[in-house]
Amino acid sequence: MADIRLSINRDFMTELSNKTGIDKPDELTKDALTFFSWVVSEVKKGRVFLTVDENGENPRKVVTTTLEKAKLTK
Repeated sequence: MADIRLSINRDFMTELSNKTGIDKPDELTKDALTFFSWVVSEVKKGRVFLTVDENGENPRKVVTTTLEKAKLTK
């Protein structure tokens, strides 16, 4: 396992902790990277990442520079 050290704004981590109820930075980071890895895998398969409201309406496509670059790599 790689030991990675990140410098992340404390207010950002506190806000994310409050939103999720997860108070351990390593757990938040692990979940975030796991989720992002899955999204990248799906995008590379040609899938589109969308969000919808609770009724399944008002779809919005999630686009980031990193996901766009991931589509172009093998």
